[in-house]
Amino acid sequence: MHDLGKTQSDYAVYLPAISSFYTKQLQKCLDNPDEWRTIEGFEKGLAGLDFLKDDSYFHYPYGLYSAGHAHLDIEKSNANEKMIQDRDQSKTMILGDSGGFQIATGVLKMDWANAKDPNDPARLALCKKILEWEEHTADWAMTLDIPGFAAAPPYKERTGLESFQDTVDISVLNLHYFLQNRNPEKCKFLNVLSGSDEYSSDVWYEAVKNFSDPAFVKEAYGDENKALEGYAFAGINMRNMKCVLHRILKLREDGLLKDKGWIHFLGTGRLQWACHLTSIQRMLRKHDSPNITLSFDAASPFVNTAYGQTYAYNIFENKGKRFGYFMDRAFDNQMFKGSKLPAPFGHSPIMSRLTIGDLCCMAEGDLNRNGKAKDADSTSWDTLSYILYMGHSVYNHISAVQEANRLTDIEKHRINWSHKDFIHDKKSKPTNDISPYVPADVIAFDSFVQEVLDPACPDPYQLIKDYDKLIQQINFGIYKVENEDPDNALNAFFEQTTNPVETGELHEDEVRDYADTMMDPAMTGDFFEE
Repeated sequence: MHDLGKTQSDYAVYLPAISSFYTKQLQKCLDNPDEWRTIEGFEKGLAGLDFLKDDSYFHYPYGLYSAGHAHLDIEKSNANEKMIQDRDQSKTMILGDSGGFQIATGVLKMDWANAKDPNDPARLALCKKILEWEEHTADWAMTLDIPGFAAAPPYKERTGLESFQDTVDISVLNLHYFLQNRNPEKCKFLNVLSGSDEYSSDVWYEAVKNFSDPAFVKEAYGDENKALEGYAFAGINMRNMKCVLHRILKLREDGLLKDKGWIHFLGTGRLQWACHLTSIQRMLRKHDSPNITLSFDAASPFVNTAYGQTYAYNIFENKGKRFGYFMDRAFDNQMFKGSKLPAPFGHSPIMSRLTIGDLCCMAEGDLNRNGKAKDADSTSWDTLSYILYMGHSVYNHISAVQEANRLTDIEKHRINWSHKDFIHDKKSKPTNDISPYVPADVIAFDSFVQEVLDPACPDPYQLIKDYDKLIQQINFGIYKVENEDPDNALNAFFEQTTNPVETGELHEDEVRDYADTMMDPAMTGDFFEE
C-alpha cells in the first residue's frame, strides 16, 4: 500500500476537493456489490478506492468536502457518504467548505430579499444547517461567506444584491451566527478573507478580522475559545502573491497569526504555488505559529475525468517550461472491451491493478445503468470507469505535488542562487535556467520569503515593491490589482475560460472560473455515464 501521508514531510498540504459523485457512487458500489462488476486485480475489492482508509490501494489522510455538494441531512450523509463520515478522524483531516459558491449561484437557497436582516429566519436556518453539518463532518471548516460575485452579473439578477458591501454585510451576519452557536470542541473554523482587488480585500479584512481576535470574541461572545482558529484565503488573496504577502504581514501586525493553526488557499492547483506555500508555511512556523499548516485544493482529478481527460504522467523539465502533471485524453474505445492488456499509466497503484478492458468495458448494444443501449459512437465507459480514472488521477496529483516539493528542496540547497540573482528578461528565456527541473521563480521566491517574512526585515512592503517583477511572474488568473471602487471591480472575480476538452495540459484554476469548477456536475454528484 502506498502511504502518501508518510511522504508528506513539512510541505504545504494539497487537499483533493473530493467529488460527491466519487463518494456517493463508491458507496453504491459497496452497498450493492451484486449490481456492479468486479475488478480481477483489486484484491481489496472496490473498498480499496477509499484513499482516506489506511488499508486502501493508496492512503492519503487529507481532503476537502463541500456542503454545497453534500447531503446536508446528516442521516443521509452518514448513509451515502461513508467515505467522509465513517473515516477515522484520529488519522485523517477533512476541511469542510461551507458552500458559499453554491449559495451565490442558487444551488443552496437563500431569501435574498431579506438576507441583510439580522433576524431573517431563512438565512439563520441555512446558517444552522451548514454549521451543524460542518461540526458533524469536518475537522476544520470555513465560515459561511457570500462571495463578492453574488453582487456581479449574471448572479446579481438572481440575488438582487447591489454592491460588494452587501456581500460583506451578509457574511458578517453569518459570522455572528457562527460565533454565537459554534462548539469549539467539535470543529475548528477558518475566517474567510475575500475580495477581488486590493481595496475590496482590505474592506473585507477590516470587517471580519475581529472574529479571529480572542480578546474581542471574549468580550463580544463571552468565550475566547470561540475565536476563529485560522483563515481561508479567497478571491485575489489566493492567487496574487503581492496580496497574499500583504495580508500575512497585516495579520502579523494585528497580532492575529499567533496560535493560529491553518491557512487554506481556495482552488489553487498550480504546482509552483504548492512550493511557494511550502516556503511561506516554513517561515510562519518559524516566526509566528509553530503548528500552523498551509493548504490548497484543486478538483482537477475529478472534474477533468468528466471531460474524458486523465493524468498521463508528471513532468519536471525546466527548459521545456513544464513543471507538474500532464493531462491528455483518456483511453475510451469499444474495441478494448474484454481486453486483458495492462492498463496504461501503471505508475499509479490504481492503474497498475487494471487492464484496459476494466476501463473500456462496454460496446455497441450493451445496456448502461439507465437501461439505454450503447451505439457505435457511445463511450465505452460505465460509472465505475469514471471512478477508476478519478482514483488514479487523485494519486497522480498528490504525487506530483510532493515530487515538486522534493525537487525544489534539493535544488535550492544544491544551487548557490537567490532572488537577488533573478533577472526578469522576457526576451532571453534561458536567462534564469539554473535548474534542469525547477523553475527559477520557485527557487527565487523561497529565498525571497525567508527575507520578507523575517520579522527583522526593516521594510517588507518596500521589499515587495522592489521585487515586483518576480512577484508578477508568480501571479496567475486575471485580477485588477488596484481599484478604489469595489463595485467596479466585481467582474475581476472571473477569468477567461477555455474548453477543457481542447486543452492539452490543464489546471482548472487557469482555464475555468473556480465557481464553475465547484458547480461542475462531476463535483455536485449529478454526473452519470450515457
